[in-house]
Amino acid sequence: MFHVDAFTVLPFGGNPATVVLDADELDVSRMQAIAREFAHAECAFVRRPSAPDEDIAIRFFNSRKEASFVGHATLAAHAALLAAGRRPLGRARQRCAIGIVEVDARRDALTPDRPPTIEFRRTAPRLEPPLPLKTTLRVAEALGLPGERLHEALPARACRDGGARLLIPLADAGALEPLAPRIDALLALGRELGVDGFFPFAFRRDGAAALTESRMFCPAIGIPEDPVSGNAHAMLVTYLFEASLVRPLDPGFVGLQGRHLGRPGRVEVRWDLEAGRPIAVRIGGHAVIIGEGTLAV
Repeated sequence: MFHVDAFTVLPFGGNPATVVLDADELDVSRMQAIAREFAHAECAFVRRPSAPDEDIAIRFFNSRKEASFVGHATLAAHAALLAAGRRPLGRARQRCAIGIVEVDARRDALTPDRPPTIEFRRTAPRLEPPLPLKTTLRVAEALGLPGERLHEALPARACRDGGARLLIPLADAGALEPLAPRIDALLALGRELGVDGFFPFAFRRDGAAALTESRMFCPAIGIPEDPVSGNAHAMLVTYLFEASLVRPLDPGFVGLQGRHLGRPGRVEVRWDLEAGRPIAVRIGGHAVIIGEGTLAV
């Protein structure tokens, strides 16, 4: 087993995950028990492929339940497989509950001493209609966010892609600093809106480069605040395109998340286009192994 920090090149940054190799003999109850034991991090259980169209199979668990797909735990699993010599650089086909996910691993010739970049590809998700302003203000109140710190022109919108997240655009990144969510209120709103998490974000450009900064609150799945979310950044691509904040000629954007928890992370986001619209999203980053061992049970 490995303990891995994903979406970072620094130990104890990014989002932690536990990776268990050779998990074929573990049944669901044992995998769930292991995930509860390592409740600080979601767990990826790597298994042998069972069909010719896959290279590996992975099941994901958090302390409460099985998840269909977890972005940072995917990066963590492939970092562990690379370290253990279980997969080469290049492309691997990963089977999980949502189907086959392509995962690329490559080294940057300019920074050969850094961990490989690991990138997974997902179909671009679709957004739901804008949330009414009255409801958005209730969400802002539950987050401890003054209504005037919401973006004045862009609405909050939910996106469903395995899980469901509410994307909440803010006026600027400074609005992220004072957030003090009321967990009971977020749980109630999550049930009402059918979402598992709340993703306030701010967009800006630094010259030609597009950047976002964000936070993620997921009390419904037992995560008061998620350090860095790959899945939410995949959802964010669709939002930014529909809001015309990013353009077809943009090469991608960088998502910053986690510094408010002392775990700064960086998500590299790209896309595949068809007729000027994203049809697939590529979420990439680095991962750092900070510990490894053997389960004794």
